[in-house]
This record gives sequence, structure tokens and C-alpha cells, in this order.
Amino acid sequence: MDPDYSAWLAGKSLSTDWASRFFPLWATLFQSRRDEALDVLEIGSWEGRSAIFFLNYFGKCRLTCIDTFGGSPEHALRHKSSDQLAHVEQRFDSNLAAFGERLEKIKSPSSQALARLITDERRFDIVYVDGSHHSADVQSDAVFSWPMVRDGGIVIFDDYEWTLLADEVERPKLGIDSFLSVHAGQYRELYRGEQIIIQKIGVARNERPAIPSRSSPVPREEPVDRPQAESDVEFVLIAEAGILEAQALLLCESIRCFAGSYSRSPITAVSPRSSRRPSPLTIDRFEQLGVDYLPVEIDSCCPQYGPSYQIHSLAHAERRTGPPIIIQLDSDAVFIAEPDFSLGTFSAAARPVDSKGMCTTGPDDPFDPYWRELCALAGVDYEHLPLVRTSVTGQAVRASYNGGLVAAKRASGLFQRTEDIFRKLIAANMKPWAGAEPTYNTGTGILQGEATSFWGTSQAAFSLAAVAGNHSVRLLPATHNFPLHNFNPATAPDPARLVHIHHHGLFDEGSAAANPILDGTLALPAGIREWLQARLPLRETLPAAASIPGRARHSRRKAILVLGMHRSGTSMLAGTIAALGAAHPKRPLRADGNNPKGYWESTPLNFANDELLAAAASSWHDWRPLDPQWLQSLAAERLRDKIKAILASEFGEEPLFFIKDPRICRFVPFMSSILAEMEVDPVALLPLRNPLEVAYSLQRRDGLPLAKSLLLWLRHVIEAEVHSRHMPRCFIRHEQFLIDWRHHVDRAAEMTGIVWPTPIDLAEAEIGRFLTADLHRERATVGELQSHPDVTPLIRTAYEILCAMADDGDSQKLRSELDLMRARFDDACAVVGAAAAAESDHLRGERDAISGAYHELDLERNALADDLDNPPAGRAAPLASRNWRRLTAPLRWLQRPSMRRR
Repeated sequence: MDPDYSAWLAGKSLSTDWASRFFPLWATLFQSRRDEALDVLEIGSWEGRSAIFFLNYFGKCRLTCIDTFGGSPEHALRHKSSDQLAHVEQRFDSNLAAFGERLEKIKSPSSQALARLITDERRFDIVYVDGSHHSADVQSDAVFSWPMVRDGGIVIFDDYEWTLLADEVERPKLGIDSFLSVHAGQYRELYRGEQIIIQKIGVARNERPAIPSRSSPVPREEPVDRPQAESDVEFVLIAEAGILEAQALLLCESIRCFAGSYSRSPITAVSPRSSRRPSPLTIDRFEQLGVDYLPVEIDSCCPQYGPSYQIHSLAHAERRTGPPIIIQLDSDAVFIAEPDFSLGTFSAAARPVDSKGMCTTGPDDPFDPYWRELCALAGVDYEHLPLVRTSVTGQAVRASYNGGLVAAKRASGLFQRTEDIFRKLIAANMKPWAGAEPTYNTGTGILQGEATSFWGTSQAAFSLAAVAGNHSVRLLPATHNFPLHNFNPATAPDPARLVHIHHHGLFDEGSAAANPILDGTLALPAGIREWLQARLPLRETLPAAASIPGRARHSRRKAILVLGMHRSGTSMLAGTIAALGAAHPKRPLRADGNNPKGYWESTPLNFANDELLAAAASSWHDWRPLDPQWLQSLAAERLRDKIKAILASEFGEEPLFFIKDPRICRFVPFMSSILAEMEVDPVALLPLRNPLEVAYSLQRRDGLPLAKSLLLWLRHVIEAEVHSRHMPRCFIRHEQFLIDWRHHVDRAAEMTGIVWPTPIDLAEAEIGRFLTADLHRERATVGELQSHPDVTPLIRTAYEILCAMADDGDSQKLRSELDLMRARFDDACAVVGAAAAAESDHLRGERDAISGAYHELDLERNALADDLDNPPAGRAAPLASRNWRRLTAPLRWLQRPSMRRR
């Protein structure tokens, strides 16, 4: 029966309560020693609330309390406690007066009092460290106390998660962690939360500490043993025929997409039974994902209990050579962010079980006799089992960890020891649910009867293995192994910080349970929900189109990339191919006065592309080249996953679809690599329009000066041309398309291999209504282009070459001329880079940098003029112009507020 703590405190003079919430935890831990004559040391007593617990709970104990009764510096921050300081000692004496000689009060700084107790060779069974909160003081109290703790004794560190002071050096955690790091191997951890509770093991009784000075700096916490290289970690999961293989594929793909620095770590998919091998298509997909498929034949000691195969498979993987850390995974889970697998001095890391199940809360629990038998079977002292709080129900139970996500050092042998203990309990027929088998809804379906008679023993075996080998287990944060089926908005962690979600079959086809992700109750970071929606629901059999062995290359899906500069007729072309049956985005940008017949662009993709450019220190109206190295950066990789998820959501499994956004001209290789990962073949349609018409349109819509718009046009068209050379493509001139669209769509199909889903005859009426003369508002002739003062030789020459490619066909000679022109343009951009950087500063609100950019431009103008004096052969005359006012006009535009294209 639980003690009546309130009766112990009745009539006492207590102004604060920082301890009562721990009384049930302490009572559970100390229950077996309640009747012993223990020696208890308390460092920091305040008004005596915790002392009242110890003296009442342990009726025969002797308690030594150390306190200055002068408070600590942080009490000045708490008005209530600072007001009470003058009477703290008086209240302590009054509250503890009834205990007489069982209480020893030492009014002294703890360093002096502990030194005297060491000299007197005092020993204690329990030490409660709750004095000063400065990390140096906490570590000092621990170091002084440790040699006085008897073997098997308990040390309680309070305020482990205390954050009243902003500087972590001023908090207890640093001192506690430093002490634990130094004394690793001399204790077993019993509890971790707001407090850390440890039990001393195997320390010589004549041990003496080095007495640290109060002024000595606290050593910083040792670097965490955090895996940094992708080869430091190996993920291990089970893949078997049926829903499990679909779950395994989703899990593996989520690792590759979202696991951050672990995204390229080795993954081993174990197939433990020849009778349940995954399909050839699944095995092929594993190969594409870089997953090591490992078919073995495991003779389970308990085949009716599904988790037994995971136990044997992990032990098998641990016996192989491999990375130093193994990550055990349940297949019905996904990663959505980079996990934290740091272990430090711990041997393993895991989450507690979700709910009590077959665990024990203590002597009065109906499963407690079973656990004591398990401990005897495994050769483990029951009292050495640490306490953890179940992650959903919050009950304090003897250690049992959720097997959905477990990290363990390979050298610890934890998985092999788990297998040994599991074999013993099966051989002893120790069924926790004998005669009362529960029904469980698992990732593989509803289980009951003989399949659940041993339910929970796999997790129990791991807990016993950890204690038997004296291996400490770090509790992973609540963002890991998050139980989706138990989602509670009031207690769930911040969705933006979730890392690993255990969906327990909620992603499977036919699941009747509510799914908080898909119904919008759980708002995940942008792109994650779309990524999942494109892959769900999970089915036991893959779609028929995907299950055809050796499918021909021509049957692969195709994406039409509409690669043209803004205002170049890209929307006109996109609307036409939509009428011809190519799938358009599900969430297009709304039409407006600038594009009354629609932009035909995906809204989420448009925003993601803007985000990508911003992250690369660029924008849609930036005419400088992107840094190709940035596109290989971690930031770009994160955006890759987001864009890939958006594409999957917008176009699903459509065999032919189009992607239209002029921004893509800037990063065609990035987009085409995403399509390759999706097993989609890109083809390119490149609309080409008189650059002066483009500049007029941008001037009307966005207020951009003509010279800047012309340089934007040049950047977009030369990047689109060079990076589309590896794919089937077709150039389409804007003015000719309006005159004879039928010829151009036929020609595009012939040059790219596109088969229009809707025949031209059936689409003709719709296209006729769409392609009207008002789509060609701004007009300029070739003669005007040649004579306009803002059109530089680079612009005129590039347009001539591209028109030749469109009219006469591609050639290596024309490509070479464009390559040389692109190099000249890039060099020119580099020379005026300081001025262009000023534009970025302006966009960030730093307009004062512009004047320095102009000065830099003046210094470099002669060098740039010399550079542009060497044009391609045959183009010397048009490039001879040195009109610097035209070339640098875009920089003068910086003095005007910029406008973002919608």
C-alpha cells in the first residue's frame, strides 16, 4: 500500500515544494530496503521536506543533513524563497524536531562538512545531492560523497534538467554529466529524468577522493560519442513478403531522404525465412536504395511469436563485422528528420515502452513475481533493474524499452545476450500472458492467442541483457520512436521537431484507425505530409504497372520540362500541352491580370523553388550564376527532399506530366537528378522569344529596367540550353508557335519521343480557344532588337545562335559558340561580382553597401572591356561595342525597391 505522504507533512511549516513529486518514485526504488537501518546523507535540506520523507519512509534510518541555511545565489531570483531565507533554519528545526537523535544537522558549507565526514570514515547507503546549483559545486559534492557510498548504495542527483539560469555552466547538469563520465563503469543508472539516480557497484572501500578547490574550473563535458561518419552506423530491419516489405521499403526510403548525416549509412534488410522472401521487385528497389538485402534461414526458438525473428536477426547482424553502432528498427516506422544516436558512455539508447503491459510497477503489481523469476533465470538482481516512465501512460516501471528503435554499440554484444536470455525464457515456457492472451493491433495486423502469449518478452529480454552486462541505456528524446497510434495533442512533442514516427500499421491499406498525419491533426514540417501521401496507402502487392519484370525503357514515366525565361510564352506552351493530355499540377498558381489564362505552375513547387534560390543567396531576378558547389550542400539536399515530395504529391503516378517554372532554368541538373531518383525520364521544350519583348513584359509587370531584364533573359536561356543537352529536347520560337502550333507540337513529339495522350484533332478546339492573339501583347522586331541601345552584343548574339538552333537544328559548332559566350558572360559577372553582391545586400535591407559596389565597378571596367574584346569567330562586329552604361544599367536599378514575381 502506498504511504500517506500528506499525513507526514501535516502541521509542518513549509513554504515551497520542490520534492513531493519524487516521493512515489523514491518509494518504488527503495521499497525492498524500507525496513533496514540505513544511513542517509542529504546535501541541501532547505525546510526539511525531503528529510521528512526519508525519516518517515525508512523507520530505522539515520539521516545526516548538510546546509548553510543561507540559500544560494539563484534564490535572489525567486522572490518567494528570498523572502523566506531569514527563517529557513528555524522552520527546518521545527519540522524535524520530532525525530530526535535519528537526525544529525551540520550547518556548514558542504565542502567543509563532507571533508570532515570523510576524515571520520563515515559511510552511507543513500546520498541525496541537492545543495548548490552551480555545476562546480554539484560536481564537488558528488566527488566528495562518492567514496562514502557503500557498494550497492544509491546516489540521487536533483535538478538535472534545472534551467533557471541561462548559462549552462551555472546549472547542475554539466557537473553531474562530468562526474558520471569520469566514474563510468562504477555505477548502474536506475532513473533519468528531472533527477538522475544511480547505484554504486564494485568500488573499493578505501577509495579517497582528490579534494577539488571551489575556485577550480569545472572540466567541460566530454565530447559526446556521436557518430559522425556515415559508416559509423548500420540500420538493421526485417523485410518479409506481404505488408512488411512495403513498410520496409518506405522506411529505407525515408532514411535516404530525411536522416541527414545518417542518410547514407549502411542499411541491412534481413529476410529470416525462405518461405517469406520479399518479391524480386522489392529486392531490386533495395538495390536502388543502396540497401544490403540479407536472406538467411533462421530457426526461431518461438516461431509463433513474430518478434522472435527480430531478436535472432539482430544477434546475427551483431556477429558480423560492421560499423560500431547497430540501429534496430521496426519496419512500421519512418524517419522525417536527422536522429540523435549519440551514446557517450552509454552502451545503448532507446525509448521506454509506451504503456505498462507485462511490466512491473513494484511488489504489488500482478506481474512482479514473473519479473523476479525472469531475473533469477537471467542471473540478474531484481533490485538492479532501473526504473523508467512509460512514454504514453507515465507509469514508473522496472526497465523495459520499446524495440521499435534501439541503438547499441556492436562491441557490447547486447543483441547476442538478448538472444541468449530469450532462448532461456522460451525454454522455461515463461509466458507472461498464459491463459489471458491479449489482442494487439500491430504493424502486420491483428494478433491474438498463441501469437501474443509471449508478448513483451523480446523487450524484457533486452532490458535484462543490459543489466546483466552492466550496460547503461540512454533514454532517447520523445521525438524519437513517436507512437502515432497514441497521438495526444496535449502531450505530444512539437511536430516540427519530430524525428522518427512509429506508425503501427496506420499507413497500411485498409487501416480503419484515424491517421493524425493524413487528416491534418498532426502538422508535420512542409513537404513531409506530401512525401507520405504520394506513397500511401501501403499495399501488400505493388501496382501492376510496377510489377512487370524487365519493363522496357520506353515504358518509363516522362516529365516535360518547360525551360524558358519568364514572359517567354512558357504559360502558352504549358496550356497547349495540357490540352494534349500531359498532366498538369494539382495545385496551380491562380491566374491574374498578367496571366489571365493561368501560369500552369505548381504553387508549392513555385514556393520551394523560390526557397532554393534564396538559400543559395539568389532570387528569381538575379542574373548571376548559381554556385554549383552549393547545389551539393546539405541545405540543398534538404530542399531536394522537399521538392521531390512536392513532385510526387502534385503528379502522383502520371505517366506523362509537365513541370513549368522559369526558375528551373537556373538549376536544371538539380531538377533532373530528382526526376532520375523518381525513375522519371525528363524531356525539354525550350520556348524562345525575342529578348526585347521579354524585357518590355517584365517592365510592365514588375517595373524592372530593360537592361536588367535582358541580362536575366541571357542567364536563363544559356543555362537552360547547356543543361538540357543530355535529354531529348526541342526549341520552339514564340511567334512561330502562335502561327502554326500543330506543326510545332508534332515536331516536339518527333524530337523527344513524346506520345500525346490526347490526339491533336481532339484537342484542337480547346487549344484554339486558348491560343489567342492577346497572348502576344508586347512586340518587337529583329531590327528593333539590333538597334535598341539597352541590348548588348551578348544578348543579340545569343538570340541569333538560339534561333539558328531552333530553325536549322542543333550542332556542335553552335554549342561551342554558346559555350564561349557563356564563359565570357560568367567572367563578366565575376568582375562585377561586388556590385551584384550589393544587390543581394539591398534585398536584405543593407542598401548602404551599394555605393562600395559602384566603386568596385569603376576599378574593374577596363579589365572587363578587355575581356569582352575577344568574341567568337564571325561575331566580332556585334560584340565590339563597349557601351558600359547599357551593361551596368541593372546595377543602377538597385536604387529602386525590388519586386518579387508572384
